Formats: sequence, structure tokens, C-alpha cells
Amino acid sequence: MASMQLKVCTPGGEQFEIQLAAGDTVRQLREAVENQKGGLEPATCLKLLQGGRVLLDDLGISELSEEALVMAVVTRETRLDILLHASSHCSLYKDLLGTASREEGSCSTSVMGPFPTILKVLEDLRGEAVDMEHLKPGAMEGSLEFSGRNGDLLLPSLDAEPLRAAVGSSEPLEAITLSVAVNSDAYNQGLGIVIEASPLVCLPADFSELKVYTYNGYGLQNEGRRRNALKFHPGMEDGELRMEGAGGFHNSNVGFTPKSWSESGKKPHTLEVTLRTNGNNTVRLLGSEPGQEWERPWQNMLFDGLHVPAIYAWLDLGSKSQPLHIGPIMMQGHFAQGTPA
Repeated sequence: MASMQLKVCTPGGEQFEIQLAAGDTVRQLREAVENQKGGLEPATCLKLLQGGRVLLDDLGISELSEEALVMAVVTRETRLDILLHASSHCSLYKDLLGTASREEGSCSTSVMGPFPTILKVLEDLRGEAVDMEHLKPGAMEGSLEFSGRNGDLLLPSLDAEPLRAAVGSSEPLEAITLSVAVNSDAYNQGLGIVIEASPLVCLPADFSELKVYTYNGYGLQNEGRRRNALKFHPGMEDGELRMEGAGGFHNSNVGFTPKSWSESGKKPHTLEVTLRTNGNNTVRLLGSEPGQEWERPWQNMLFDGLHVPAIYAWLDLGSKSQPLHIGPIMMQGHFAQGTPA
């Protein structure tokens, strides 16, 4: 089959010579240029033009001129769904995980965080501020306010490899602890976080699935993904904390009444989950007042030692007037053994 030699250049002066079969399409041309460039940054795409004409992927390259230059322009993605999908690859997360450290003899890393807000990550990917309908910047630096009824992503599923590399460990993590600060004036509306396992997590052969607990099921529907919805009730006597999903439990007395956002003087409570590779997990609630602590175990396979689960904001039925206030997200890694002394 006849071949074609095309010259491609970028606005920055890079030049590429690409040889393809005459029956190929612009898609093959674009992929060849991307390979020679060494790949693209997350949430960016390569657009090709010749003579002022935008070259669509399904166009045959036989329609192009070998004599005229093809211009290759890298553009940033603007669609929110694509940006959210690409957010796990943002360098801000890799840089933060790369700060992990642990002392000699310790099984745990330092506490890492706060993680950048998802709005900051999307801005970094897009190159300008991103507007989300139900998730807005909060009054304090690094805080958010969520008002929707279907949940919004706070932290995408992350690859923990930069963390392991930072501490010089070849072994996988045995557990991670994730904490999120939250509060609201919404009364009698279950609120908190949804934890979603990476689709790359596989269940061990000996893992026994437990019964799924649902109160109203809000927060558990997402294309069959493995999820738990952790909810409690600020301002309600005993807090009534529950864990919906596999291995979960019904509304439980936490031993104190978590003050609402206004009652607490706009101070958050902290939801802390320790997720283990054997599926034996722990949830801990730290109230806004000193000495307010409660914890309970539950079982579900959400972490495999490498793939950190995603975290979503949750507020049953949503509320524009009484949103969920979200503070810092922190993380700590735990290994089976400490570093040699």
C-alpha cells in the first residue's frame, strides 16, 4: 500500500515527520504525533489543522497535502465530566503523596494533607477556575460547601505508588486512614461522605461478602461500584451515625450530640475511616468538642494496598439553604512492618 510523509509542527517550534499508510486516518496521525511528543498532560488533547481546516479523527489522510504543514495544537479539556475523570492523574496529588515519610521502626507514615480541594485540582487541569453547580468554595481557605442531592467528588481514587516510593518501601500498604472534616445545619438529613473503591480493586478469593445494609440507599447507586455511605446527624441527640452498604450498620448512638454548624460556632466534626486490605475497617467520629470520640468496625473490601478509594460529599436530599460544610481531607498510610532500625 502507498504511504504518505507528513510534516507536523507545533506553535512552540517542535517538528515531526510522520509516515503512514495512505489508507490511515487522522486518528493514526494524531496518535503518532502524541507518541513522538512523549504523551500529553492529563485533561489535554491534541488538535490538528492544515490550511485553516480542523482535521477530524475519521478523515482519511489521503485527503491531506504532503506539501503543506500540519499544525498540532495542545488544548485543555473544558468538559467537567472529562476533567473529573482525569483528576486522579493531577500532579498536585502525586506531589503531595511524594512528601510521605516515616521514622525508623514506625509502621505508619506521617499524616499527609490537607489535600487540594477538587475545585483547585480542576482549575489546575483546565488552566482556569471551574464552576460546579452544587459544590462551591467555602468561607475559609481550602473549605467547600456542598448543596446537591446526588453527591460530588471530593477526592478521586489515587495510585499510592508515589507514597511507597517516597518512603522507600517495596511492600504494599496494609491500611490507610482517610479523614474528612464536615458539619451542617441540615437537621434530620443523613450527611457525611461516600467511600467508593477503585474499579481496579479485586476481591480476594477468601473474602466473604456481607449483607448490604440500607436505610434509604441514597449514595449507594453508581454503576455497580463498591460503595459505603457514611452518614450522621449533627444537632440530633446521640448523633445517629450509620454505614449504608455492604457490611454496614443502622443508626447508632455515638455517645454525644454532635453540635450543628451554627451551634458549634462553625466548627467541623471529623469523619475518619481506616481501610484495611483484609476488609476489616474502622469508622471513627471525632466531635467538635474535646473528648468527643466514637468508633465502630465494619467489613467491606475498599482498599487493596495500592488503590486509594474515592471520596464523595453526601447530603441526603440536598439543601441550598443549609449546605454541607467540608474542611480538610487528610491521609495516613500504614505498613505491616516498620522500617528497620
